[in-house]
Amino acid sequence: MQIDAALFAALAAALSYACADMAARAGLQQTNAYVGSTIALASSFLFLSILILILQTPFPVFGNHYLWVVAGGACNPGMFFILFLTGISKIGVSRAAPIKGTSPLLGAILAIPILGENPSWIHLVGVLLVVCGICVITSGGTVERFRRIDILWPIAAAIVSAFAAVFWRAGLTAFPDSIAGSAIGVLSAFVVVATYTVFASREEIPKGIRTAWKPFLLCGLVAASGYFFYAKAFQLGEVFRILPLIQISPLITVLFSIIWIRKSENITWRVPTGALLSVSGAILVNLK
Repeated sequence: MQIDAALFAALAAALSYACADMAARAGLQQTNAYVGSTIALASSFLFLSILILILQTPFPVFGNHYLWVVAGGACNPGMFFILFLTGISKIGVSRAAPIKGTSPLLGAILAIPILGENPSWIHLVGVLLVVCGICVITSGGTVERFRRIDILWPIAAAIVSAFAAVFWRAGLTAFPDSIAGSAIGVLSAFVVVATYTVFASREEIPKGIRTAWKPFLLCGLVAASGYFFYAKAFQLGEVFRILPLIQISPLITVLFSIIWIRKSENITWRVPTGALLSVSGAILVNLK
């Protein structure tokens, strides 16, 4: 198994995102997801900017790598937040999450022609196992009716997430420090999400800031570490390795739910089954 800094950075990103999800859970009881995402991204950018000033983080000379990182941030977490959250509102999380979880497979496929990555068949099997694990964990029966065209929302979220991974990977290799790259990407995402929130949820912004700024501030601070590790992982490792590892964050979130809020969570056979598939896949994508 290929154990290196990229693997640890990807797992740290997944852990950070899972912790941010727990903080966001509390905030979503007081405002909608779009306002909350805007607050969280603003908090993340502020935290990363302070770190850059304190550490005097160097930036590379301006070039195409900046455009790649801006595009990566605009796609994920920017457009991804909007598309995935809209998908949840249209067809429910039990349908949207498994579809969104296919992004590692799409990312691995895109990285082959665009970045020239060369995963073996066993790596692709590992990616597929991670995707299957995510789908099993997040799937579940539901009786709500929905329009079939609305399934395009989570499909679009999976696509932009896959392209984002390729964009981040293409741009971050030129950055001497991933903090700088992650700050630029988060700023790009904030502009995208904030613009959408102003048009879609303008009336809820004042109330959301008053009532939900604390949990989403915490969410943003924790997510900032996730964005840093996300950038570091793509700076060091291939898309077909990194994206599946980061996408196991739903598994970590479920484990946190079992530990802290198991009384309000419906834990079924899907959790251990999905965990086994995801962990097996994570091992395969990191085989030499």
